Amino acid sequence: MEIVKLPNGTEAVVAEYREQIIKDYAGNPYIECLPDVMSPQQVIEQLAYYPPFDPNERLLESYMRVHLLQRLNQFFQPLEEHLRLESTISTMLRNGYLDRNPFSSSYIRRLTSEDGASGSLTYQSSSAKSLTLVGISGSGKTSSLAKILSLTPQVIVHSKYRGKDFPRYQVSHLRIEAPYDGSLKALCLQFFMTIDALLGTNYMEKHGNGRKSTNVMIPIISKLLLNLGLGLLCIDEVQHLSMARSGGGSAVLNFFTTLINTANIPIILVGTPKSLNVLQSEFRQARRGLNGHGNFFWDRLKKDATWELFIHGLWKYQWVRNSVELTDEISSIFYEETQGIPDIAVKLFMMTQARAISSGNETITGSLIRKVAKDQLKLIRPMIDALKSGRKSLVYQDIMMPDMMEFIHKEQSQIQVKSYIQEAQKRSESRGQQIKYLKEEAIVRLQLLGLTEKLAGGLVYEAMANQPSISDLNELVQVAYQLSLSDPNEKESVKKRLRINNEGDLRVIVAEGKEMNISVYEALKQAGMIRNDFGNVG
Repeated sequence: MEIVKLPNGTEAVVAEYREQIIKDYAGNPYIECLPDVMSPQQVIEQLAYYPPFDPNERLLESYMRVHLLQRLNQFFQPLEEHLRLESTISTMLRNGYLDRNPFSSSYIRRLTSEDGASGSLTYQSSSAKSLTLVGISGSGKTSSLAKILSLTPQVIVHSKYRGKDFPRYQVSHLRIEAPYDGSLKALCLQFFMTIDALLGTNYMEKHGNGRKSTNVMIPIISKLLLNLGLGLLCIDEVQHLSMARSGGGSAVLNFFTTLINTANIPIILVGTPKSLNVLQSEFRQARRGLNGHGNFFWDRLKKDATWELFIHGLWKYQWVRNSVELTDEISSIFYEETQGIPDIAVKLFMMTQARAISSGNETITGSLIRKVAKDQLKLIRPMIDALKSGRKSLVYQDIMMPDMMEFIHKEQSQIQVKSYIQEAQKRSESRGQQIKYLKEEAIVRLQLLGLTEKLAGGLVYEAMANQPSISDLNELVQVAYQLSLSDPNEKESVKKRLRINNEGDLRVIVAEGKEMNISVYEALKQAGMIRNDFGNVG
């Protein structure tokens, strides 16, 4: 597969045409350049992603293991519903191109005559298909769709087909999110911006400004998508299309049916159950008329073999010190707390491990799973409770998923603070031991030089007070001994040492003075216990 880069940096694949086993697909460059139709086994191999894992990583420091938890964001376990969706999209993509063979004389004639006559591209008999993918929050709609679409190169570059010049970009799929303001005009602008970002064009500047209405922009978009050889148009977050802002259900219906009919491109509509307000009733009737591929409704995983496959695949990624086997009890607790919603299950698994690591318990237990779920899944608790009780009204609302990264960062901070404190304590203890050793050894060496133990102690204390960072024994002895020699006034030196050593204990001062062969009066005077002016009184 040869890859080229477009001027804006987008990577595109140079078209390679393959022999088609299904003869219906032969002779169409848009289809022949697509990857071969995959078997279910191939789809599983392509979709599955099991992050790397090494049991030895459990021995790493806690702050490093928290980073490893991020790998679970990439975990993807293909399930039966993913295979069905991939097969449907693969069929839609190819069948959508059947009626748009760029070398078909009927297609060229129809395109030329309709374009030249009226500027519109309305097809007499549209072969486009529609599909709706509706699922509760966290069911993996967007991520699954993205993985399935990624199996096909998005931009393909053609130059020649069977000896004929065919310079063209082919965009196999385009995904657009419905705008938050819910208006159809904003959706039209999204088309231009998405295409510009992909191909480095300036359609937004050409067609997005001014006061063009939605009705004016739809034919432009249709022509544009047709020229790009678009295979699939995917509109995500359909629930954002507000009925009020978009002009009501009829307006939404007219927008999509006009787009499908004029561009003749298969369309996939993706949304949460809230989007049923948009997709039901009138549009449902329209999709039937357009021979749609049907509906996908992704609910939570049932607690059956599918859930066991998912949770067992996830469970081996334990970065806690003490890994545990997955028991029926823990599996049930996880299901109860997440109600089989894959995205929530992965997040809860990550957060539970982060808490186990940060707390130092280093073990995943049922009680820990429940506690983390209680603390961190508060926002979605109403949905979880609704699923448990079968109350669909709450489930069908848009749910704010827990901010897992915020939680991980908090746990990470705790780990870092704890590590810092432990490290500081270790350093402090180590320094204390080092100082104690230095003092004892320095005093012994100074005694060998002829100083008394008390005097040596005072000198060492003074040296370390002057140079707190001193750590070399020889240097300390030299500094302390120098102190004993540097002061020409022996009385002053004795005075300092007595003050430093004895902290006002008269008995000790007197005893030390005796060791130094000075009188009691002189020792007390040098230690500052007798004021200088006392002698002048008499």
